[in-house]
Amino acid sequence: MFPRVPTWLLFSPTQNYMLNSKVNEELAAAGGGGGGVEEGDVVLEIGQGTGSLTAALLEAGATVFAVEKDKHMATLVKDRFGSTERLKVIEEDITKFHIRSHFLPFMKEKYHNTTKRAKVVSNLPFNVSTEVVKLLLPMGDIFSVVVLMLQDETAARLADSSIQTPEYRPINVFVNFYSEPEYKFRVDRENFFPRPKVHGAVISFKLKNAEEYPPVGSPKSFFSMVDSAFNGKRKMLRKSLQHLCSSSEIEAALHKIGLPVTARPSDLMLDDFVRLHSHLVEV
Repeated sequence: MFPRVPTWLLFSPTQNYMLNSKVNEELAAAGGGGGGVEEGDVVLEIGQGTGSLTAALLEAGATVFAVEKDKHMATLVKDRFGSTERLKVIEEDITKFHIRSHFLPFMKEKYHNTTKRAKVVSNLPFNVSTEVVKLLLPMGDIFSVVVLMLQDETAARLADSSIQTPEYRPINVFVNFYSEPEYKFRVDRENFFPRPKVHGAVISFKLKNAEEYPPVGSPKSFFSMVDSAFNGKRKMLRKSLQHLCSSSEIEAALHKIGLPVTARPSDLMLDDFVRLHSHLVEV
């Protein structure tokens, strides 16, 4: 179940590697649809580590495009799966990697220019999880689903967008704007190497197409407003958004969408923010 760990891996502290093959199979099975990753799927894997998840994805019949920052790991996986034509490994930092320029041509070639979308299935380095979520979720034209192993607390927070809670943040609005999140299952920390201080969890994001996005005109303007609102989380919106409109104009907009003039950002769901933005851009 647990493959032999290379000695030099002991000195590679930037990622917690999943070496339990059973968990990797479950992660691959969570990769979209009722049947998970299927024969013929094209899958983007980020931080493939020793290749344990890569093996599960290949076993499921997928073609894997792996982006790995660590030179040793990239070489290890290339050597391990050198005989297969269904794997391409790129040595690159995903946060600096231009997916549309490099992955999109690969996907179109494998899908023979059909409209089928690829999938993302990854055991992410925990320290880049939020950054990667923000990078991938707006790419509904490329990916149908994003399935990630994250810290358990992070996965639970992203999947649950309950308002009026301390955990409710701008990232929840972002996630629900671009996707339908679902918490899949927890993974005990004993399954990782090195063993982290926290448990992991698998979360899936079913990505929306552009026509399914809320009608905000300019997403950049919309998320700028949301971020400004949460900069003063305990402040009333008529205070935190004063740089956009006057207090009286904000109060009037809140009244139009059926919210009290004393509303705070934690009181608003995605639809409320969308309607508020619509009224404020008209001012």
